[in-house]
Amino acid sequence: MLSFLTILSQPNIKIESDTSKVNFHIETLSIGLTIDSCSSEGIEMFPSDRIFPKFYADGTVHQTSLSKNTYTRRYIGSLGGVQKILQFYFKKKLVQLSIGATVYSSLVRQPDILEVQTAGYFVDFHVDMKLSESFILRSGYGHYSAHLVDDGLSVLQIESINYAKDYFPVLLAYNNNAIKTSFYGGFRFDTYTIPEKNKRWNFQIGFQGGDFQLTNYMKLYGAVDIKFKQEVAFATTQSYQIGLKFWEQGSSAIRFAYTYRTGIEDRGQFYKNRVSLSLVSLYFDF
Repeated sequence: MLSFLTILSQPNIKIESDTSKVNFHIETLSIGLTIDSCSSEGIEMFPSDRIFPKFYADGTVHQTSLSKNTYTRRYIGSLGGVQKILQFYFKKKLVQLSIGATVYSSLVRQPDILEVQTAGYFVDFHVDMKLSESFILRSGYGHYSAHLVDDGLSVLQIESINYAKDYFPVLLAYNNNAIKTSFYGGFRFDTYTIPEKNKRWNFQIGFQGGDFQLTNYMKLYGAVDIKFKQEVAFATTQSYQIGLKFWEQGSSAIRFAYTYRTGIEDRGQFYKNRVSLSLVSLYFDF
């Protein structure tokens, strides 16, 4: 890998094949950006910190977490996260590429068994660009599919639907360091969507921050996230969160939080349903 990157970092290199006598003139990176446009600061593999903020109150972000609805016996578990792959400068702007993958499951605790009812699969390729010290842009491409699993089919006794999305997002985040708060907003356009085939637009706004230092290792924060979905006539999913961060280092922390979520279900199998959830959660950010 290092020798490959060394070749890519030197412009105007010619490689001659003895068998085919074909000259290859290397001028571009595999991602389509010219080498001459990349800064001499070089390429960093697997950077330690993200440059785009994680949306703490969003119920479908990539993360590992466990939530309990205080109104019912329902649990929401997620297993996944975001792996930061590559970081470089393009036109003097910091660019970070990452891949996210997460499985969300809803579970119901019964006296003798834990029923797994639904599973949602998220995969995203993120392209983040730091436009300035305060503004960061995100785009990329992603996929989401939602399913009823065995317990859901037998216990809920409803018919499963085919629910899937392929999409690209455009999101802008603004970090205000003076008040330790991030504001964000943007849209997601579904290039492929079922079962609502012609309702492709989704909008999202929110903010998070505060980060009041309580002890050397603990901070208090708040977060709000609101999503508008065309597939349900732009009805909203609203999430309001207050929580504690422990041992925060860069973009890594353990969080314990309370979230009130109301409006349209995040689970695709029930995308027309309205819910009110009172969630106590433990999150592992990395």
